[in-house]
Amino acid sequence: MRSSSPDDVAPGDRAASARQAFKNFELFGAPHAAIITTDARHHVYGAVDAGLYVAAFLLAAQSLGLGAIPQAAIARCSPFIREFFGIPADRQVLLAISFGYPDCNHPANSFRTNRATISEAAQWVDQ
Repeated sequence: MRSSSPDDVAPGDRAASARQAFKNFELFGAPHAAIITTDARHHVYGAVDAGLYVAAFLLAAQSLGLGAIPQAAIARCSPFIREFFGIPADRQVLLAISFGYPDCNHPANSFRTNRATISEAAQWVDQ
């Protein structure tokens, strides 16, 4: 299973950017995918609950030595996804999680992003 990296696409290269984005729909070469849905009646609350599920799924996969990639891009194609997998209309398609054993030698899997420090991401309020 291969991940993607911004290094795969030169800045301003629309064709390469489109090819990279299309990899979402190839599930990044993963042998498995989970389609994450929620009851459409739950709106944003269902999405928040699903987000917690996705976080647990990703942590569990990593603990088992699996690579997992959450992919919200497929939500743009939810009518097709719904039809292909027989998902009822009352389910909101949120994302897919592609997963399998990672190709640790692929250059994309060594890419790491910078993260904000806790002081940059949170504001502490004393009362």
